[in-house]
Amino acid sequence: MKTTRTLVVLGTCALVLSTGCRKREAPEAEGKELSKNPIAALGQIQDAVKKAEQAAKESQEMKAVEPVHFSKLIELLPKAPSGWTADGEPRGETTNAMGFKVSMAEQSFSAEGKSLQVKITDGAFNAPLYTVITMAAQFARESTEGYEKGVTLDGNPGIEKWRKDGGDAELNVVIGKRFFVEIQGSNITPELVRKVWDSVDRTKLAGLK
Repeated sequence: MKTTRTLVVLGTCALVLSTGCRKREAPEAEGKELSKNPIAALGQIQDAVKKAEQAAKESQEMKAVEPVHFSKLIELLPKAPSGWTADGEPRGETTNAMGFKVSMAEQSFSAEGKSLQVKITDGAFNAPLYTVITMAAQFARESTEGYEKGVTLDGNPGIEKWRKDGGDAELNVVIGKRFFVEIQGSNITPELVRKVWDSVDRTKLAGLK
């Protein structure tokens, strides 16, 4: 009996390993279109406002920090996607405007008739921007021209946009309430943008100090 139980346990472990026993990332979530029912729509707006207020409270409780040097952000910029070429060297800078200091790194890529840009910014806990994106992540809008929808990726709020005319795609996500990843381009697909997003080491980025 003991041997049988051992085999069962080993078999179960093997099954778990085959389906992935690593810690799973937070499931993705998408914003919802505003209901045509006035009462339901009001409820959606109230929920979004509550989340925005909570985000603002969280941000205000955080201590202001010095942004990391832009060179650290450059190291985390993704490589050129297959079939694409980097347009020169990546660019980075640290700026101080109106008493607010941020660091930024960006890289542009190109392919035949296509363009792509990736930017990573250390906002050093920019409460207003984080609050706005958190609220926007609760909603979605789709039309014959394309869509704009809120997304939650790995627990991080963001906004995804796509316009059919010109194939403009964009994804903006706040990581750890501090770092902003912006991916945008022309004549591309949302699938490519997501692929670039997946290539960003978000864990390492969130751990920067």
